[in-house]
Amino acid sequence: MKDPMVQQKRNGSDPEIQSVFYVLKHKNKDIAMIQMDNFTGRLEYVLEVYLPEELPVGYSGDGSSLSRWWSLRAIPDSRKGLRQVLSRTGMETSQALLLHSYGLSLTDHYWLQPVDRELYWEDLNFFENDFSEDLGNLLTDSEVNEEGEGRLLKASPSASVNGDMKKKWVIRDGERSLLKVNTNYYGQQTVNEVIAGRLHERLGWKNHVSYSLEKIRIKGKDYPCSLSPLFTSGTTEFVSAYQLLMDYKIPNESSLYDSLISRAVTMGLEEEKVRRQLEYTIMTDFILSNTDRHLNNRGFLWEPEQHRFTDMAPIFDTGNSLFYDQDVIPHGENLLDIKVNSFCKQETELLRYIKNISLDLELLADFPDEAESLLLQNTEIPEVRAEEIAQTIREKIEYLSMFQNGKKIWKREKYW
Repeated sequence: MKDPMVQQKRNGSDPEIQSVFYVLKHKNKDIAMIQMDNFTGRLEYVLEVYLPEELPVGYSGDGSSLSRWWSLRAIPDSRKGLRQVLSRTGMETSQALLLHSYGLSLTDHYWLQPVDRELYWEDLNFFENDFSEDLGNLLTDSEVNEEGEGRLLKASPSASVNGDMKKKWVIRDGERSLLKVNTNYYGQQTVNEVIAGRLHERLGWKNHVSYSLEKIRIKGKDYPCSLSPLFTSGTTEFVSAYQLLMDYKIPNESSLYDSLISRAVTMGLEEEKVRRQLEYTIMTDFILSNTDRHLNNRGFLWEPEQHRFTDMAPIFDTGNSLFYDQDVIPHGENLLDIKVNSFCKQETELLRYIKNISLDLELLADFPDEAESLLLQNTEIPEVRAEEIAQTIREKIEYLSMFQNGKKIWKREKYW
């Protein structure tokens, strides 16, 4: 894919003096006219909405919340190393970095077209067109041979990836995959993703993202990184639970959990399917002590041509689990006092939502040993720490067994 901004710079014109007016596009449909600040990359005004029904799912039809949509699309300011990347690329903010790539993403089909330029979705989108990994290499501290500043100006889907972990989109054998890496905590978060995948495989749950492990070299040292295939496409988009609920007024008599289900049903899904995946996710997150199942890392698959949800999005992003960032690994009753970022603040309270599903825990007989082995083989984690982590899995499975046999473990009765 040719990068029009780089091409314009080579032709002698300055991209900094481009019109600040852009058309928000959904593929090749004109959705709205907006005004951008080219320096900061921020969306300043929505001048007119042409097709309110084509706006991102969950956002108000008058376009009043599009600035929030745009800012959430960019790399968060909390991403470690972002300031250095902005300095290297000459960008003021991550939103400016996103604007330089026309707001293109591998999550959905939205993008921005400058009003004074003739551009087309077929020529730009990252689903069909190859892209450079140069920006992604900067964002992940990958060791590469630098070939001049101009290479860093190429459009990249890595400019539109959320989350605090360092990550980039890559192309492997023609397939788009997300590579994630962390250099602290022994690199455990990346291995946790693979461990979660093995758990789902043992339980026979098909709707999950499969993760594989690679090595990435940073400052002369190899670190584990996880690689996961793209689960959207040129015909399917991802809509997060947060996006679906952001402009929805939750009724006083309804919980956040039930409101999410209700909204998903109105958008085309069967209630049983939604509840089944939510319940399954709660139970498997419990086994892995995942503390960060928020509304942005769960969601739905959207078919824009039909304007409806076609399925739950596969389970992904389970890296913040297995006490990766804790010096002291809890055991026993302390495992019933884990705080989480989810529908409830307490992990055990989430189990109250389980109504229609149980897990065959016998399938997990030697899963703790497999998790321990994966940690020891792919990180420099101390052996005693890996053993303790495996023990928490055994204890959590036992607690879950008690729950499935009718024990209300959130009442903190002394079962041990």
